[in-house]
Amino acid sequence: EFQEMEKKMTLSQEPEEEEEEDVSDDLLMIRNLHRFLLCQKLKAFYEVSESRPLLSVCSPESYKTNSQKEEHLLEIAENFQRQYLLLHPDRKPLLLYPVNEYGVRKFVSTTLRPTETGLWELQSWQECSSLVADFLSLQPLEQPTQVPTQLFSPTAVLRSQEATSFESSTLLCSLLLGLNYDAYVVSGYAVREMCLLDLRLQQCPLLDTKAKSDQGETSDQPQKKYGVKCSMELRSRFLLDQEKKKLDAEAAAILEKELQEEQEKSTNLPDPLQGFRVHCWVLVLSGRRSIEENFFIDPLTGCSYPTVHDSFQGIESLWNPFNYYVNRQDCSSGCKDMKFDLENSTEWEPVLHDGVSQQQLIQAVHRRMENRFIGRPTSELEKKKFFLMRSWVSRIGITRKELQTRFPGGKKVTRYRKAMLERFSSTVTNDGLISRLTTYQDLSCTEVAGVKEWYKHRSDSLEEREFNQLENSTTERFKSGRTFDLLFHAWKPVDSGTEREMRFHRPEQDGLERIVVSPQAIEQSFKYRDDFLYLRQIFFREGGMIPPPYSAENGQETTLENLNVLKVVERFHRNPSKPVNEDVAQRVFLVPEMKTELLYHLMDHRTIPSRKSLKRIEDDEPITDSMFSFFLDQAEEPPGPLTWYRLVKYLIREEENIALQIKASLVEYSRISLLSLVKGHDPFLPLSVDMEKWEEVEEKSTQTELTSKEEALILHRLGMDVMVPYLARLGNSESLTPEEATSFCLGCSEAFKEKLKRHTDFLQVIETQAEENDSRSHSHDPMMSQEEAELACHLCWDKKFHISAAQRRLDSRHMERLEEKHEAFMVKLQQNPLLSSHFN
Repeated sequence: EFQEMEKKMTLSQEPEEEEEEDVSDDLLMIRNLHRFLLCQKLKAFYEVSESRPLLSVCSPESYKTNSQKEEHLLEIAENFQRQYLLLHPDRKPLLLYPVNEYGVRKFVSTTLRPTETGLWELQSWQECSSLVADFLSLQPLEQPTQVPTQLFSPTAVLRSQEATSFESSTLLCSLLLGLNYDAYVVSGYAVREMCLLDLRLQQCPLLDTKAKSDQGETSDQPQKKYGVKCSMELRSRFLLDQEKKKLDAEAAAILEKELQEEQEKSTNLPDPLQGFRVHCWVLVLSGRRSIEENFFIDPLTGCSYPTVHDSFQGIESLWNPFNYYVNRQDCSSGCKDMKFDLENSTEWEPVLHDGVSQQQLIQAVHRRMENRFIGRPTSELEKKKFFLMRSWVSRIGITRKELQTRFPGGKKVTRYRKAMLERFSSTVTNDGLISRLTTYQDLSCTEVAGVKEWYKHRSDSLEEREFNQLENSTTERFKSGRTFDLLFHAWKPVDSGTEREMRFHRPEQDGLERIVVSPQAIEQSFKYRDDFLYLRQIFFREGGMIPPPYSAENGQETTLENLNVLKVVERFHRNPSKPVNEDVAQRVFLVPEMKTELLYHLMDHRTIPSRKSLKRIEDDEPITDSMFSFFLDQAEEPPGPLTWYRLVKYLIREEENIALQIKASLVEYSRISLLSLVKGHDPFLPLSVDMEKWEEVEEKSTQTELTSKEEALILHRLGMDVMVPYLARLGNSESLTPEEATSFCLGCSEAFKEKLKRHTDFLQVIETQAEENDSRSHSHDPMMSQEEAELACHLCWDKKFHISAAQRRLDSRHMERLEEKHEAFMVKLQQNPLLSSHFN
């Protein structure tokens, strides 16, 4: 329907008849002089500048010439421009028919080319505005107070990657129109920082804004009059006063910082062209694509602003592919009181009075469909409407390669207040670097405070790296898939060495979540463990921890003493499956004293926990002399010697396990440190990000993987075949003599019998070892109770039964089937194609 309506493009503008009036000679002379000055003004305004050369590339004929309808449209625009300047001599000329890259005048509305790129990355206004801001570099206006006389097409702008604010807005508006946004190009006035893309007074959006978020969270929320009242909190008034003073101090610091920033801004020189600097941006009206409020988009930064923002100081005109509208509202207070009802002729003056707007065209299409459905003839008024002709610009094409390159030359630098942001294309850098943010301590940006880098497509899963020059610290963040499941790694030098902090995500292994390593201590945090352990602190002696490999090379065992450990503290969560008096809350291993202290969880309505203290004993030392216990429940019976003995043995085993875990942690710590040192200097880490090459590599790897799987399956099947090792002796022989075939069969027969004999001997050795271990493990301990002794006898009897059953199977079935296996092997061997002719 839209195409049928656009086919009826007619320029039905009847020339107005000028009324002849009798004027005096003086009045006629003044009018002629005024017209002469107006012509000189327009001639000087539309004179093509030589500082920006015109392009001469292969383009369609519509770029180089004008059709008859386009010439008629230019005459209408010239007539409107003359009348506009006569009626409003204090206003500047409008941007109606600038020249394109070939020096041909084109009506500005026909320069817009609604295009949908078809890329899934460009399906919203945020993505399109970000692409335009990143892809194009700013070409400042020659005269900052005048609209440009040249307006290159969006296709030429994409080739050169340089554009003025008018050309950037034209490209962005074309992309938004292709996505069904109600977008317009706006010509107006803005502040100096926006026109020149000067962001040195703005805060970088990538910097942390914790102070603002904290201030927003601590703000008092108004309570409802009839709301449910909360119960009174039983908190100390002194602590509340202290918190209030702290919050007031933070608010005062924030206020002082804001005042300092305002003073720094006020030190800048005032703009002598305030309110006269010409700028161009995009207006998006509500009503489509779930847009609820009107807003502006700055094409130079890609940011959105409300229509009442102070940076926009006035609007001269705006246009879309259907019409051109001139503002008739007062802009003395900027755009705060501006209304965007384009159908209201008292607020917006259209150049094509009889033209059809986009909204009217949609309504006409719906009306025509309704009339066609009910059989009503089409109204004649629709046939007399003025339809703007098609755009002379070719379809805007953005390839995926251009989308990946994104920045002019693969790099773009933006300066903010005390910060500099560098963005790189992933196809240009060799280490996967995509962004680098450098912060400074002063406004002149001479003293570096820190550097933060973002990476992508790296084989070591590195995503962020931050260097803090003030604290001399380094921080790295990784995505899932890093070696040892590492997510975070930070280190900084201290007095006696280096302090490191690492965070992991491996709940299925040991539940380690965080570890802090210093020269004198190690602190480990756990989560989701079966033993409810959540914290382990390891303290070393004066020499500090011994890095692996330690003295185990000399034959020493892995113990806490050999690891130079002074004390180990472990804390546990409450285990609901155990009683309180048996659930340990804290466990402390004092290595030099050979002592262990146990602290249990608090019982209900108690303030003092139960505790035990045990010391490692020798064989001839009494148990009760080295034990101490304190129980709140006086009715509970004290533990006996056997209980103390088992608890000591259990703690000794736990101490050995802790020593092994500490050793594994030290080895892992050293490997992570080494990997961070090696990976950081490896220039061949990033994976390929070229989509075409990546698809080829992925296809080849898939084929290789399939081939390797097929080969593995064949090898597995061959491995299951018992004939493979014997047939391999034939080599590549194509034929055998009878003597060779007979000798080969005899040799294979002897080898197979030897294999069966070794298998039988192996089973007998295993049986003998099982009997010895069973008799050793179930020997009666004099310390056992009667129930434990009976249970041990039952277990011993069950094992003996299983061993005797296995022995009977070995004596009967296995020995009987040896001859059957040998006969089957010989039959299968003689069926081989090389041997079958000699035995049939």
